[in-house]
Amino acid sequence: MHSTFDVLTSLRQHFGFADFREGQREVVTAILEGKDAVVVMPTGSGKSLCYQLPAMMLGGATVVVSPLIALMKDQVDALQARDLPATFINSSIAAAEQGARINALRRGDFKLVYVAPERFRSSRFLEALQSLRVSLFAVDEAHCISTWGHDFRPDYLRLKNVIQLLNSGQTPTQTLALTATATPYVRSDIIEQLGLVKPSTFVSGFDRPNLTIDVVHTEKEREKIARIKRLAIATEGTVGGSGIIYASTRKAVEQVTLSLREQGLGVAAYHAGLGDAARVKAQDDFMSGRAQMIVATNAFGMGIDKPDIRFVAHYQMPGSIEAYYQEIGRAGRDGLPSSCVLLFNYADKNTHDFFIDGSYPSPELIRNVYSTLVATGLKRIELSASEIAKRSGARNDMAVQSSLYLLERAGHIARSTYDQHAADEPPPWEPGQPHQAATANAGTAGVSPAASHSTVANRARRSRSIIMLDQALATNLRVNSSDVARRASLERRKLREMIEFCYTEYCYRAHILDYFGDPHHARNCGTCGNCSPNSVARTPLTRAEVLEDTPRSVRTRKAGKDRSNSSVGASTGLVSPRALTTDESLRARKILACAARMKGRFGKTILAGTLRGSAAKSVMQAHLNELSTYGILKDTRQDDLLIYIDALVAARCLRLTPGAYPTVSITDLGERVMRELEKVELALPSQS
Repeated sequence: MHSTFDVLTSLRQHFGFADFREGQREVVTAILEGKDAVVVMPTGSGKSLCYQLPAMMLGGATVVVSPLIALMKDQVDALQARDLPATFINSSIAAAEQGARINALRRGDFKLVYVAPERFRSSRFLEALQSLRVSLFAVDEAHCISTWGHDFRPDYLRLKNVIQLLNSGQTPTQTLALTATATPYVRSDIIEQLGLVKPSTFVSGFDRPNLTIDVVHTEKEREKIARIKRLAIATEGTVGGSGIIYASTRKAVEQVTLSLREQGLGVAAYHAGLGDAARVKAQDDFMSGRAQMIVATNAFGMGIDKPDIRFVAHYQMPGSIEAYYQEIGRAGRDGLPSSCVLLFNYADKNTHDFFIDGSYPSPELIRNVYSTLVATGLKRIELSASEIAKRSGARNDMAVQSSLYLLERAGHIARSTYDQHAADEPPPWEPGQPHQAATANAGTAGVSPAASHSTVANRARRSRSIIMLDQALATNLRVNSSDVARRASLERRKLREMIEFCYTEYCYRAHILDYFGDPHHARNCGTCGNCSPNSVARTPLTRAEVLEDTPRSVRTRKAGKDRSNSSVGASTGLVSPRALTTDESLRARKILACAARMKGRFGKTILAGTLRGSAAKSVMQAHLNELSTYGILKDTRQDDLLIYIDALVAARCLRLTPGAYPTVSITDLGERVMRELEKVELALPSQS
């Protein structure tokens, strides 16, 4: 039994720390007491110490399963720099060297070894592992074992058998599962998939008080660019002054990068469509400070530990709360105040729908792709995914690539591998970095919406030999389509949850902590966009800021149009909120009263029409003419009513529901304003 004194002494001796960070002490204590444990801590909270310190204190070796092959050497180098006996085993080292490291582990020369999950495919490696005395088996990125997680990797499913194998000897092996993004449901699945029995569970560190979280609803691309520029310029003078801007597509990355560079800002661009050298340079420029900001797809970020990132902005909505939290978690690791701003437009959902459709193809498409291959009459087929898409009538090359992967996993076809991929690394549709891709077994699609989609698209256009292994009927394929559909349904559910987060009127921080099952938090953080009465991120844009982001030819036409229409800009956030006159306040309360009576069933146009007493079919058929508020603003123009409605939405008095056809409903604040229990300022044009 190790005393508290022993543990703190080892912590100082091996790592130079005087004390533990939040949540670490409890985990280390549980491991030293011989318990299995499941740990959920966000990126940057010090999860690795939870196995590194016990590894130095326990007898025998600690095996760490990690999918981050590219980072293993860096992690081991950091430990060896502290004279800690650690090594790694993956395909980047020769077989002879792997054997030498195994022998060194047997002799006790190493206390900790990082292993890629793909190594467990090898029976020789399993035999070698069984010959070691393994005290602790740590599974990093443990959510990869859950088919309900956002980064499922089939090789993780082997780990349950590995744990059973290690425990078949005289000395039992403890298991520690660690992840940064696991909901309560995924945690339960991790426990089941690893075969753990009543492990200690620890969830901590998700509350990052120094991060200010906000969601800004935007309608136009130029508004997004203007807000990004404002955030970047404001950050220039802060400590560190660096920021990450995430975008969903390569086109958006290049567009934002160009706009920021035109402002004279030091910006790097990073996406999978760039060459290796360009990506390495972009990352180096950002890490060294030569570039103040980096605009990137979600291909960027894993292993990035830059403490002084002052903001993380999302130019487009991520596909899940897990991905969102993972990405904003890269801000403010030095503990200083940092901003996390998501620029939301419901239309961004279309991008994610496209990726989901491409990742999880329909049974019909899978059959069509297979039939197209059979129709060639060839044993070896030289067709790219793009060419197969044309022949099969598919509109989404990515869906064809996913179909080919499913057919390969099911044993109907085989495909040549890319020379540039090491044996331990997954194929192109199976990116090896967590939070970028999910892979699957024979019944599950292999591309995740969180994947680096441009990489998949690039490779879809390249030829890759397809070898036909059988001549099964297209109606008798061994692909489990119901499992594919289940995965697609899961991704769509996560997307809906992300959209709900963007529309919530309650504390953003509490919403995230509830999602991850962290019970230790207040219901209102006091700092996020919904809790703070003066959200800096939502401050209306000036007309000059928006015009700066419009091409010159458009600026001239726009300026002329604005001069001829005094109401322009009210609905796009170009007018600052101000106190209302008595007449304006009455008009706003009448609009709120009508919205309350319509019970959130109709959109802005029908609400305005009802207020004006419109005889339109949409109003009359819904019997809205029977409402007491029908026609109470009959002398107000439709356009002016829409300006008021947009201003009330911006002030959180009215709520727009998610969807292609948003409906309007009154909020709790709107109820209080309607009853004159509270006053608000609205972004309305000044009265002339």
